[in-house]
Amino acid sequence: MDETTDLPSSGADTVVERGETYDHDQYGTVEVSAIWKGVNGVDTTREAVETDTYIVRYSADDDGDPVDELTDTLDEFLEAIE
Repeated sequence: MDETTDLPSSGADTVVERGETYDHDQYGTVEVSAIWKGVNGVDTTREAVETDTYIVRYSADDDGDPVDELTDTLDEFLEAIE
């Protein structure tokens, strides 16, 4: 078994919740609007290759202009808010 897949992500002790706000490195204060499990790919028979990839959708106010529908993987989001 590959030991690297058993290790927790860098933000393993951080909880991200829908409806909560976080301080994002690039966008300032952001609000999480959705969290869902993503897929790694879809093959030619339209079978989804599922993995433990979680997606975070969030919105922000970038210099007074609303920016919405931003998405990151959970690991990318955790890096940006730490």
